[in-house]
Amino acid sequence: MQIRCTNCHKPFAIGKETVYAALDAIYTDDLNHYNTQCPHCRRANRLSPKELKRAAPDWQPGQSSAEPAEE
Repeated sequence: MQIRCTNCHKPFAIGKETVYAALDAIYTDDLNHYNTQCPHCRRANRLSPKELKRAAPDWQPGQSSAEPAEE
């Protein structure tokens, strides 16, 4: 998933494992967003569940973060 930092405006990527872990954290902790740090400036960037689900459409609640859903 490609993200553009809201502070320094540099693009960076997060992997599928991180996306699944973020969705798991949002679901289990009942969060409104997930914070990920920019590797360039170390500032937090908010990611909504809607953005994360767009990057991982096959994710299901309760599924482990390392195993994508099989169809």
